[in-house]
Amino acid sequence: MQINITNLLDDVQGYQTVRELCSPDGITCPSCASQHIIKRGFDDTESARQRYECHDCDQRLDDLTDTIFAGHHQLLKVWVLCLYFMGLNVSNEQIGSCCRCALWCCHPS
Repeated sequence: MQINITNLLDDVQGYQTVRELCSPDGITCPSCASQHIIKRGFDDTESARQRYECHDCDQRLDDLTDTIFAGHHQLLKVWVLCLYFMGLNVSNEQIGSCCRCALWCCHPS
């Protein structure tokens, strides 16, 4: 599958891409492996991030559960930009500067 980075920078398309890549056969509960998953609205801070609940074990999960992005409080597009710059072999100092700028652009004070 070929991915256009500009699609990942759009919140809705970015999360849709994550869903397609991480769960091509549908969402599965990481606790009990059930596929009886119920949609439970969207994240409070990222409106494109779908929340779910396992019907069998009541485990709550979202689009980023069991990914390298889980448990971090950065926007998906910030992670994508940082990983993109890492792939370009940009220095850590430059990546940090770009990611701080991306955070500021997404959440200006």
